[in-house]
Amino acid sequence: RTIRPHRIMAGPLRGTWLVTSWHAYPAGLTGRTERPLLDWFAGHVRPGDTWLDVGAHYGYTAFALARLVGPTGRVCTFEPVAATAGCVDQGRALNGLTHLTVLPFGLGAADTLEVRRLATTRGMADSPLSPDAKDWFVEVPVARFAWLWPLVNGGNGAIHGVKIDVQGMELETLHGMRQALTRWRPRVVVELHAGVSRERV
Repeated sequence: RTIRPHRIMAGPLRGTWLVTSWHAYPAGLTGRTERPLLDWFAGHVRPGDTWLDVGAHYGYTAFALARLVGPTGRVCTFEPVAATAGCVDQGRALNGLTHLTVLPFGLGAADTLEVRRLATTRGMADSPLSPDAKDWFVEVPVARFAWLWPLVNGGNGAIHGVKIDVQGMELETLHGMRQALTRWRPRVVVELHAGVSRERV
């Protein structure tokens, strides 16, 4: 259960540093996870692109994106669990990915910054807890992309692609990104979780 740097053992990211534990992310450490998504990235991510990784977990897909966009591109990754975001940032440094930015926020639709209490499992925020829950939760900051992005994009708002894996908050995240998605028309890949309306997405 100890979180520390490990090198990924196999797969497309073999040799990449990942800061996690065997308990939290064995599929990432063995390179057995996200293969269809990484194959999709290979066909859609171009050198010099700007990609957003919304819901980074321990950074597996963020590191894959950073490799593909190369040093002339950039990746901004959003991970609301502060401890997990710290692991992604350590991995960013170990892998020398200076064009990767880690932002410790969840993305939602509120006009102001919110703090939400969410359940956690293996380093990621999950569904909202009931009001009487006392244990096994984390408080996370949630921001609307429309007002956060101009504050962090360094004056270059262009977006070429977005990966979203937000454990049931897909509709809210997309709603908060609507303006940017309409303007930039990026390539988008979304993992849809149980209970999320495909029709509304």
